[in-house]
Amino acid sequence: MKMKAGVFLVAILACGLLSVYLYNNAGGGDNNIVNEAGQTFLLVNPVFAQSASSETSFLEEEAGMSIYINIGRSIDLAVAKTVYRTIEKETSNYTVGSIALPGLSESEDVHCFVHKDGWIVAYYLEAEPIGKIIDWAYWSGGTLTKNKLQVGLEKMGNALGASVTGAKYYHFQYPYANKCMIIIETLTVGGADSFNITIPIEFTVYERSWSHYAEYTYYGNYPSYLKIDGNTINTITTDDQTRYGQLTVAQLSPGMVHTVSVSGTYSGKLYGVCTALAYQEP
Repeated sequence: MKMKAGVFLVAILACGLLSVYLYNNAGGGDNNIVNEAGQTFLLVNPVFAQSASSETSFLEEEAGMSIYINIGRSIDLAVAKTVYRTIEKETSNYTVGSIALPGLSESEDVHCFVHKDGWIVAYYLEAEPIGKIIDWAYWSGGTLTKNKLQVGLEKMGNALGASVTGAKYYHFQYPYANKCMIIIETLTVGGADSFNITIPIEFTVYERSWSHYAEYTYYGNYPSYLKIDGNTINTITTDDQTRYGQLTVAQLSPGMVHTVSVSGTYSGKLYGVCTALAYQEP
């Protein structure tokens, strides 16, 4: 099995030091602990969602992983409606609809809540895994430059003539989760690659999810595998490109070293695995 010299870590919603301990397999195990992971963000409850209202109730019932911003001025809801593929809900104060994403099917549409008071919330539904936000088309130069929620938020912001710089993240189903972390490993040659992950036992983990990608190939049925501790979590055939789902506590339990791996057959093709965690750090 081939091992790279490093793993790419994206802690898009964490803060401070890297909270989940990651060990680079190439360095001989524990002697190569990664302690920090670039720019990080907290999971922050939106101000408008901290008081009881019909808007708060709606999002708490429907929304899961979300990105949001207040643009600092009132919004013309008629303009917001032009961005939607489908209008899902409409009141005098807000509108909700689905936004199509470039190159993706309707099942990947981002839902978007727009309030006349300036709030925009792009989200996936409460039952959908955090791993769904990964758009592998934005993997470039060892970096995930955007995710699906960002793309949906930007489309709405562009239509409204508003900047969405400084947007924050929140998960409406996990109000006590204060951080989320995404860890990505990729492979562009035949073989397999992996990273090890240990979740501290003092953390409360609300969700463990994954995304698995294999670039389409015309060369026959040579599957790509996502495995944890040698157990196959997902298989992608030549007819598939991206899959995502949730993990059980047993599959990624705290206090233990787990090995997450991705495999592929052809050089020049991109294979990727993402592990996403939503958790409360003491």
